[in-house]
Amino acid sequence: MTALILVAAMVVPLSGYVYVAFAQDSAVAQTAPPSDPWAEEVNPRSEVWREGRQATEGTSVIKGTGANVLMQSGGENFRQIRMGPVATYLPWYLAVMIGAVALFYIISGGGEKLESTSGKRVPRWSGFDIALHWFVAILFLVLAITGLSLLFGRAVLIPLLGPEGFAAWALASKNIHNYGGAFFTVGIVVMIVAWMRYNIPDGTDVKWLLKGGAFGKHLPAGRMNGGEKAWFWVNVGAGIIVCATGIMMINPQIFETRELFQWNLIIHAVVAILWLGASFGHMYMATLGAPGSMDAMTKGHVSSEWAKVHHDLWYDEVKDQEFDAEEGRGTSPGAGASTSSA
Repeated sequence: MTALILVAAMVVPLSGYVYVAFAQDSAVAQTAPPSDPWAEEVNPRSEVWREGRQATEGTSVIKGTGANVLMQSGGENFRQIRMGPVATYLPWYLAVMIGAVALFYIISGGGEKLESTSGKRVPRWSGFDIALHWFVAILFLVLAITGLSLLFGRAVLIPLLGPEGFAAWALASKNIHNYGGAFFTVGIVVMIVAWMRYNIPDGTDVKWLLKGGAFGKHLPAGRMNGGEKAWFWVNVGAGIIVCATGIMMINPQIFETRELFQWNLIIHAVVAILWLGASFGHMYMATLGAPGSMDAMTKGHVSSEWAKVHHDLWYDEVKDQEFDAEEGRGTSPGAGASTSSA
């Protein structure tokens, strides 16, 4: 009995420690996080991001299209198109067009060789047409440079100019592009009105194109040949699209959704670059491809030899106006042109 009391005296106090330890283990089991600490705990920032990505409309004191939407998911789709196909393929297109012009120059043996031996000239374009041509042409090049700077500048110009230098150039490019685009639009409209009558296609133009007039063959042609008329209508179509989309981008409030504005920007950029690439062919023909063509848009008249070779049907109509180069006759009034090699 005495031994039993001694054993109980030692065991009973120890049982208190056992109980306390068991109670603590139970409490820890009830409050401890699950094996996966992220299974139930939610990051408030992630929750806000997920809610914002739903593009649901909320409440905003700012009024305007899409002002009540915190995040527009379509913006990521736009970014992928702009930084993907647009930024990848369009520069290659410009490179291919430059390469094609260079290859054509090499294959043709360095351009056409045409000398003026008679010294006779015929009037071709008026002072108004010359001024209009260069007004549009210079603005076209300025807008091309500033537009390409805004489209590809982050990848191309930042390594050259640095972030601060590019920021200053981008701001200047944006302002020049916006204001210059307004004057360019006016020039395009005047060009269409003034020169359309000279660029209505006819059967002679179809034959000129089908028989390879664009590849160095000298075929019968009137005031404007088939290639020049085709270039004029490229200017009309591309000019209307680029100018219209440009005006809409300067006035974004006209769009009902941001997606429409983004697609408008893509169309503007793609058509403008396609237009720029096509212009390389025009520049080549006006300089190296058909020597003497530039005289038409600088002096207003061309050599009789040039007129007979490139526009024989037209020469027959104006040969009575032929004059000697030494007389220094000015430009003829009332002439019109397309922006092709005149």
